[in-house]
Amino acid sequence: MSHRRGTKKAVAAAAAGAVGLATAVLVVGAQSSVADPISLPLNYHCTFPLVGSQSLKVVINTDLPLSVKTGQPTGTFDIKAVSTINADTVSGLNLIGATTLEGQAIAAATVAAPGLNLPVKVPNDIAKQNIPTSGEMTVNAAGKTPSLTFNQPGEAKITVGDLQLKVTPRKADGSVTGITPDGTIDAPCTQDPGQNNTLATIKIGDGGGTTTPTTTPTTPTTTPTTPTTPTTPPATTTPGGGGLKYAFGIKGQTALKALGSTAPINGAFDADVDLASKTFTGDLKLDPSHTEFKLFGFVQGASDIKVEQVGKQTGELVGTGFKAHIKFNVFLPSVQVFGIPISSDPKCGTVSPSTSEMTTGPDFDLLKGGKLTGTYSLSALQNCGSFNDMISMFAKSDGNTLDLNLTKK
Repeated sequence: MSHRRGTKKAVAAAAAGAVGLATAVLVVGAQSSVADPISLPLNYHCTFPLVGSQSLKVVINTDLPLSVKTGQPTGTFDIKAVSTINADTVSGLNLIGATTLEGQAIAAATVAAPGLNLPVKVPNDIAKQNIPTSGEMTVNAAGKTPSLTFNQPGEAKITVGDLQLKVTPRKADGSVTGITPDGTIDAPCTQDPGQNNTLATIKIGDGGGTTTPTTTPTTPTTTPTTPTTPTTPPATTTPGGGGLKYAFGIKGQTALKALGSTAPINGAFDADVDLASKTFTGDLKLDPSHTEFKLFGFVQGASDIKVEQVGKQTGELVGTGFKAHIKFNVFLPSVQVFGIPISSDPKCGTVSPSTSEMTTGPDFDLLKGGKLTGTYSLSALQNCGSFNDMISMFAKSDGNTLDLNLTKK
């Protein structure tokens, strides 16, 4: 009888980071009959941090007998599994700077035979695997089935259950990513519904013997009725989650070139990321701020500042960071000179929106945050009362800077 050893490979938002993803397989073999080649595909969805639910394809290739004798050990059989991790999961792993993946897959299976209903969980090691920079990731695994012995004639049915991945993505220097506190992803993988998860139905004939079987997990999906030629997973990609969400807190400052002053910046940036296109849309929310300045070196001035985004903010993922195209209006709801209000209209603000091409620094980590910088211009002002032209003359400027520090929420 054949019992297949779990082999499974993993990957994961995905970024995300994952981060998706691996394969484990159980099979039972027998020495008492000629083995027949089978190839069994099975689809899963695995839940990873960063990238959420992602698809995982597994194809199990092995040789199994159609019959065994009672009381006679089956012996072991070789098994090979080919797993396909989808492109979104690979993107998520790249986003967190992962270059290799390793760990363990725990496969669940059940062996049912006369007088026996045996659930099994079998751990399988995942050897270190290089992660591609894009596209799907193919993971090969190999193992051996355990030897079983059945003590009653009839039929033995081997079915495959869910998978549990414990995988560690690592950076090029061997260090772990920040995807979890210890760097290891613990990802449950659930079979997609509507599949036949019977690996094999094997006839148990007369023979003698009294020992009971032991089993190992498997992950096939169709019942082998006739021998087939081993195959690899189909080339098409099963859709995964497709996107992920980021939320950053913002602290920093802006330097106002014409006024020779700075203003603190606090707020938040939330983004929805499309892993396939590596683009995002998001919302920029900044708290009201305040700046104090001097005109002509001695005129004391102060102004409240309010920033409002114009539409959704957009950008692209670049390496382990991003580039953001920011568009916003700036309002000066209160302007004072020598402590005397010269404008107090909340609509006092720029005539046209400001824009900034902001980029993250080389050490930016999407799992933790980092520096984000850019420059912008302020247009002329309007709605600032009788002193509008004077206020506009001093506020209008190019080359203002934004120096921000983003912290992952």
